[in-house]
Amino acid sequence: MNNKHLMKKLGALLMALGLTLGATGCDFVVPDSVKDLNQRVAKVDITATLAKDDTFTDTVAEEVATLISNNELSTSIPKRDLVASFMSTGYTYINNYGMSYEQAFTTLMDGLANRKIMTQYAVAHYIQNRPEGAKTFETFKTEELANASDDEKALIEKFPEVLTMKYYLTDYGKTDEQSMKPYFEAIYGLQQSINSTLDSSEQNYIKASGDAHTHEDSRTTPTGVNTEKEDYLPLKDGKLDYGIYTGRNTLDSCGVYEKIDGSSSSSRMSAYNNLLANLQGYGLIKKDENTSDMTKLEYYYMELSSTLGQALINKYYEKLEAEAITDLEANDYAYVTNKYAEILESQTNAYTEDPTAFEAALDGLSDTSFLLYGLQDYGFVYNVLLPFSDMQTQQFTAIKSKGLSGDALFNARKQLLNQIEAKDLRTAWFCAEEAEHYAYEVEDTYYGYDESAPQTAYLFFENNLTNADKYETLDHYFGQYPYQGTVTFNEEESKYEFEEETFNVDEFIAEMEGYINYALNSTTAAHPVDGGYQTSYDKDGKNTVYTTDGVVDYSKFVYYKGQVDLTETSADDYFNPATDAYKALSAVNELMFAFSTDTGCLNKYMGYVVAPDKTSFVSEFEYAAQYVVKQGVGAYAVAPSEYGWHIIYCAYKYDGVQVYSGFNKDEIETVGTFSNLFYESLKAKNTTAKATDIQTKVLQDYKDATTLYKKAYKDLMEIDQ
Repeated sequence: MNNKHLMKKLGALLMALGLTLGATGCDFVVPDSVKDLNQRVAKVDITATLAKDDTFTDTVAEEVATLISNNELSTSIPKRDLVASFMSTGYTYINNYGMSYEQAFTTLMDGLANRKIMTQYAVAHYIQNRPEGAKTFETFKTEELANASDDEKALIEKFPEVLTMKYYLTDYGKTDEQSMKPYFEAIYGLQQSINSTLDSSEQNYIKASGDAHTHEDSRTTPTGVNTEKEDYLPLKDGKLDYGIYTGRNTLDSCGVYEKIDGSSSSSRMSAYNNLLANLQGYGLIKKDENTSDMTKLEYYYMELSSTLGQALINKYYEKLEAEAITDLEANDYAYVTNKYAEILESQTNAYTEDPTAFEAALDGLSDTSFLLYGLQDYGFVYNVLLPFSDMQTQQFTAIKSKGLSGDALFNARKQLLNQIEAKDLRTAWFCAEEAEHYAYEVEDTYYGYDESAPQTAYLFFENNLTNADKYETLDHYFGQYPYQGTVTFNEEESKYEFEEETFNVDEFIAEMEGYINYALNSTTAAHPVDGGYQTSYDKDGKNTVYTTDGVVDYSKFVYYKGQVDLTETSADDYFNPATDAYKALSAVNELMFAFSTDTGCLNKYMGYVVAPDKTSFVSEFEYAAQYVVKQGVGAYAVAPSEYGWHIIYCAYKYDGVQVYSGFNKDEIETVGTFSNLFYESLKAKNTTAKATDIQTKVLQDYKDATTLYKKAYKDLMEIDQ
């Protein structure tokens, strides 16, 4: 389990206005658009209130006023920002929350004004706390202009707030890597968003040219596939190693940016030209601007100013994280220890009195929401379903329609179960289109590799599994089980072709046990218990499944039993990658993604909840699931149902009373342990609470700083009238 940044580094980028208008199918038209969009809909100036605020010295208000008078700190909100904000989130307010247009635009207007207040307030905070001897803003500005090109100087003159934000983001104009980091992060986020917009547009040109082929199948992927870490920042020689690819520049000049599959300079230029045309149509690019470099456009600087402003607000909030950490660590982590005891007592009382409340809480588990008290024999299971084929399902339906029941029906189903042939379902993860292609070739480092007969195999999710510096790791996904079958690439038709390998239930059991042993670097960790195969449900026999009282004995449906020898199965280490329990579960989870047609269990936080009493599961599954939960973590069983073969693995079991061993301050840095997750959760909550409290107070104290010009956006407010 990976720790997330407590505060996102960037607010969402407002999409290019022309593209969003074109893509959304907006149902209102702004007359005389260029002039209309440049109207001012609000003015925000905190200086009057700032001068009365006892928490700031008089000179702070004076410096803020000087910045505003020099246009180095903006006060104006243009109508284009309100429209762009609506295109980004306003439709959600209307479609999902039932707001009217008037309510939506009022909400958006409040948000834009509040952000402007917080930007100005953050500047005031950094002026107030500027250390003695720090570089002055005037000195910083002189240095920046001296190093700027003529084009950059002209843009800075039109958008001077860019330098103001950079000055405070870089700890008063410092140039070391740590001080520059917040600034680089803001630039990286902005340029990523623009590249993403161009990627989407370019994809349409590639498809139109017939150069790309998609597959018809789909297959769920693990959560986090190709997800970049929030703290990833590509730097090289102290500079950002990333750029906007327009096709007019070279790909090599864009650092670590990766072009989409099928991209060419021609298709990229088409996408870029489309963006420029849309921006020109809304007056965001002037006719005489040099469009060869997007970062030299006025539009880019307009977005940059907004992005850096949001980044400064986030930087201001992030200082609160240090305060939250201080609070948590005070008096030998007394707050954390007491919070653990408080939650444990509350849950103990609640769930002892009302077991249904515990069952409801099981569905809400996450790495920020914990169950500290558990009830006996509740647990979680993974389910690998090897299904009946469509033909076998039809045959079984026909058998039932003949009126068969009891042993006769079960034995007839047994014959169909014998015929099930499972196959690797990950063919959908192969695709000639790079954006949907997850497979990569390996030759000597995968499960089943035979040195005497070396061959190429395919694994999946190379980014996540081999580049931990940039990409998130995949929770409970071991990642060494190759595609089971033969793969060739048809160059002429630009597509992958497959020769499938199939598995009956016995072969799959062997695969599962072998792969678990591989994950644990063992030959005996995963093994059958009680002889493994259960003779009461042998595949060819006609044994009855009824007791002498005429009741179905579902224990007789259990076809196979096994257990993984695990030295540690504590809930404290459920997400700790160093433990055997995590590795074994990761191997089973990967096999579930490869073979199971029960997609409802894919990406479940801990799997299916299993209660010790009656459940909503089919009876054969219910019995086997409850059986493995009683045996504990690492137990597995195979049982049939009307859907096919279920391979059921116990992911976690509650033994009653206290779930975790308690908060251990020595484990807060050990990723994936309960103490680490619990501590990080409290830190995030405390930081958010502090930020919310401060923002609420600031917005209340400075509520008179905003002047709205409602006539300028009256037409938007009255759209649905």
